[in-house]
Amino acid sequence: MGYLNNYLQQFRDAGKDELANSIEKTSRRIGKKYISHFTYTTHEMGLLFGNIQSGKTGQTFGIICEAADLEFRYFLLMTTDSRLLQKQTLERAQHDLPEFAICSENDEERFRSAKNQPVLIIVKQNTRVLQAWVDRFRNSQKLKGNALFIVDDEADAASENTKVNQKK
Repeated sequence: MGYLNNYLQQFRDAGKDELANSIEKTSRRIGKKYISHFTYTTHEMGLLFGNIQSGKTGQTFGIICEAADLEFRYFLLMTTDSRLLQKQTLERAQHDLPEFAICSENDEERFRSAKNQPVLIIVKQNTRVLQAWVDRFRNSQKLKGNALFIVDDEADAASENTKVNQKK
């Protein structure tokens, strides 16, 4: 049935057809326009934005599922440098994406042992944590020949540099 269809079915089973349709529309459009044309030799960036607490994480999970249906296997989802928010996102992913191997920031064993399923690693945007995963990726053969799909789920937490044009 596919990762995206299985993800959407959870919402439909809960009577949230409008949400499922919104996630499906966004995910399929991004999949068709961008992900399906990815060449594995270029660096691509995109932006999904909305109001705070507007459902971006749910939409993001849909896009991740669509990418998994299109043969991406490794995903890194970054949250803010908050243990609480990282844990909340991790628990939501474990609940909403049961077909994925969901790894926390210290879950190297689950990453290494995942077979025949997409892997979603959820980490805080913390230099130490990110460097540890860079080292794990370098020391593993899993990413050899595979793209790493990186998602910054909390870019809205960043503040703009209001002093940029003030020479400060």
